[in-house]
Amino acid sequence: MLRSALRNSLRRYRFTSIQKPNQLPTPYITPLTHLTMDATNITKIDDGIETKNSEGSEQNSGLVSGPKRKVAMLFAYCGANYHGLQMNRGERWIKTIEGDLFQALVNAKVVPSNCVQEPHKMTYKNASRTDKGVSTCGQVASLKLRLNENVVDLINQHLPEDIVVMAVRRTTQGFNAQLKAEGRTYSYTLPTFAFADYGTGNTSYKITEDKLLKVKSILHRYKGTHTFHNFTSGKRMGEMSAQRFIIEFEHGDPFLVQDVEFITLTIKGQSFMLHQIRKMIGLLIAMVNGLAKEQHFIRAFSEPLEDIPKAPGTGLVLEKVHYDGFNKGPAKQHGGVDFTDVQDKIDEFRKTRILPYIYKKEIEESSMLDWLETLSRHDYSGKSSKEQWEYQVKEWSKKKLENETKTNDTPESKQVESPVPPNDSKSTECLPLDGSKEESSLGKETNGTPESVKGESLVPPNDSKSTECPPLDGSKEDLSSDEETPVHDVTNGLNNDDCSFNKKHNEVMNEAIVTSEPAAKKTKISLT
Repeated sequence: MLRSALRNSLRRYRFTSIQKPNQLPTPYITPLTHLTMDATNITKIDDGIETKNSEGSEQNSGLVSGPKRKVAMLFAYCGANYHGLQMNRGERWIKTIEGDLFQALVNAKVVPSNCVQEPHKMTYKNASRTDKGVSTCGQVASLKLRLNENVVDLINQHLPEDIVVMAVRRTTQGFNAQLKAEGRTYSYTLPTFAFADYGTGNTSYKITEDKLLKVKSILHRYKGTHTFHNFTSGKRMGEMSAQRFIIEFEHGDPFLVQDVEFITLTIKGQSFMLHQIRKMIGLLIAMVNGLAKEQHFIRAFSEPLEDIPKAPGTGLVLEKVHYDGFNKGPAKQHGGVDFTDVQDKIDEFRKTRILPYIYKKEIEESSMLDWLETLSRHDYSGKSSKEQWEYQVKEWSKKKLENETKTNDTPESKQVESPVPPNDSKSTECLPLDGSKEESSLGKETNGTPESVKGESLVPPNDSKSTECPPLDGSKEDLSSDEETPVHDVTNGLNNDDCSFNKKHNEVMNEAIVTSEPAAKKTKISLT
């Protein structure tokens, strides 16, 4: 710190010409009377230099006053009018939460204008992605912005009514809203007539004690660590990345809204995959109303492919992201990522924005009733799923055999052996079916893909051109090698330096080169 202070202070000398120090006129030297070598004044000098640089940056960029800091931002939104949280760079015309949020940050002049097109410029990362129609009152994002006392009000001035920034907390530089999260709590609110015996439910239905006991029993079975490969897409049985740990899964007391009875289910887990919660709710409803039997529930975790209905996203709400472990570490110096002081604002937004939207969709638009009519179209016997899986395996084997045949027909000089089957965007060979495991990032709740249809393959195609290869976690493996295939000559595989004939030939050529140099010099002299 001492060296830095001296170096920055000496830069304040301004010379009009190169002169000796004792010959310098007094007006051309900036006085440094405030410079002392104690730690207090050195800190003041550093602060002054930082402020000056910040002011110059503000003039150039037009940003508000305040230092640039890494923060955790708590915000809430109602997903009624949006196509999910994440902004798609290729389809920016689609209305998303992040699209409006990024624009509000730029309009508030707390981040540079290029952050709308390039969010990584502000190191933005959300804790959990949500699908179309899904709401939240506890979403957290990490980013860098200009921090001052009025930053929350500045951002909210440029946001629509269904998106609100609740609080901004300064954090450590290494904070990542997704990776540092230890758990996520979701709630799902639905009318109780969804649990009535199939075909008999209506808006006047009131759930019975027996039905509540059955709901509680199934929710309890979800707790713990299970492989949820059939509750998402892009995962296969046996993959470690398909395992999830469910901490809590409980139901609340039924309540009435305009003579329609509702109930709220609350689930807390370490992390969730694409559509996982909605399929867990869908299987719960099918089990309670009698469409799905006990064996179907068992096959959902033990078979490679099983048909599981996906409940609507209307009632799903991200309630809270947990950072208990992070708050016990270095984050304590900034107060941690804790938003308990704004809990009243969170409850108010849930009461005035999110819940009215859910009740309207269920009472006026009959969202759950329409979905219940499609529930019987699913296969709960396991027969269709088994046939589909066997057919898919045959297609993979057939494709693999065709590729092997093409490889055998290729000339040996063009063959390049690969230790593992290819898995890149240009390959049509299927991934191995031997239960090999691949790593995948955890701690994501991604609900951004279209609705699945009946008969959907367990694994989607590997790219836009392939119809057979299933990706595991969206990553593409590059198996191309930078090393060229060694070329052998007629010397039985020996290199040129190892061949005696070549050695002799090289010696003769070297002698010729050496003896030819003097001759060339003599010729040049004679010509001159």
